[in-house]
Amino acid sequence: MNKLLAFVILIMCCSCSTSYKMKRGSVNPSDFHETITVSSAKGIMLVPCEYEGEVENYYFDTGAQLTDIQRTELKGERVSVRGASNRTKESGTEVLKSFKIGKVEFKNTFATNTDAKGLKEQIPNYGGTLGRPIIDKANWLIDLRNNTLTISYIELSDNTYADIDLVISDIGAPHTMINIDGKSYRAIIDLGSTAMLNVPDDSELATYLLNQYDFKDHQRDRHTVGGLQRVTEKKGVLNLLKLGDNEFNDVDVSINKSSQIRVGMNLFKEKIIYIDNLNKKYRIK
Repeated sequence: MNKLLAFVILIMCCSCSTSYKMKRGSVNPSDFHETITVSSAKGIMLVPCEYEGEVENYYFDTGAQLTDIQRTELKGERVSVRGASNRTKESGTEVLKSFKIGKVEFKNTFATNTDAKGLKEQIPNYGGTLGRPIIDKANWLIDLRNNTLTISYIELSDNTYADIDLVISDIGAPHTMINIDGKSYRAIIDLGSTAMLNVPDDSELATYLLNQYDFKDHQRDRHTVGGLQRVTEKKGVLNLLKLGDNEFNDVDVSINKSSQIRVGMNLFKEKIIYIDNLNKKYRIK
């Protein structure tokens, strides 16, 4: 699993259609509250979910506009999807009549389906990617240090948690503002990315970091939409990254071809993460 990277799905269609597809569906029961055991791969949470009678591991990805089901043969209407590396691929589409996490049932949510060659081989019992049509319908308390996940319709945090300021649109993934050496940059919070901080190589921030810090070439295999590819990127360490009032030291930085600045799951590897979709905020402690 040492070659794992986020499998980010961004469906390419009009914003109103995408918004409707992301919001459709419901949760049963409405007063749900469930704590389950989860696993991880390279710091990314794998959630056991039941679909079509099979319990499989789904890659938890707040950067994915749609849930994606692993299928060797595409099903339903075909659409073009675009990933974090800006490559595109044809996927099928379907409505998930019943998708369960523990005893919590997500009904009639929209999803794509794809054969994720290069990724499915790295994750045991791989079922697909858990995207925002499901993530946005619950509150999620993620504690990977203890391999637990709580999903609920009620508030799960208290005053010991620190807020992460968010910028959220109807169809876009959650964004925040990061501060590096006194300057602010907009970044996606992508909990399906293994990176601590990933920066597009054609961005203003990449130019600044390469001039101010020591970076070295690094080769690895990366999986995004379009499949597995060998990439050469720049790797370095940032002394300090600020996220609101939260400070992170010795942050690993990857500079490569990507669609936008993103902070990934491993930036929060020592934290408990709370996704509060009732109040549209993220919190950590």
